[in-house]
Amino acid sequence: MIRRARLGLAAAVVSAAVIVAVQFPLTELWHERSAEAAAAHELAALRRTDAALSRQVSSLRDPSTIGRIAHQDYGLVPPGETYEVVLPGPADSRSGDPLADTKLPSSALVPSDSAIAQPATDGSGQSGPTRSFWSRLLERLEFWKASP
Repeated sequence: MIRRARLGLAAAVVSAAVIVAVQFPLTELWHERSAEAAAAHELAALRRTDAALSRQVSSLRDPSTIGRIAHQDYGLVPPGETYEVVLPGPADSRSGDPLADTKLPSSALVPSDSAIAQPATDGSGQSGPTRSFWSRLLERLEFWKASP
């Protein structure tokens, strides 16, 4: 009788273990654990990115950083200052074009006023006809010209 009770108890324990194993497969638990580890890794990466962006936002509150970015990216200068670029002469350039070897942004390259201020000549050294205000204005507005 005691032996039968022990056998029944063992059968019940084995049946319970089988039911638990069927209801909660171990492979799903392992997949969930790996998914949790991946999510924790992604969360850590997002926190690092968030910290870096927070540092960038705080640095953008500094006027010197704003001025540096405005000068580097857009060629802007503080009021009262001028931005002048000194280019090498044609002797320093291999192709004869002083702009060929420069790494300056195109926003920093401004046409010289001397070409417009000098009167046009017809080849004989004499000045050509006086141009109208509107033709000179259109000539100075470079962005109206069609780009090649």
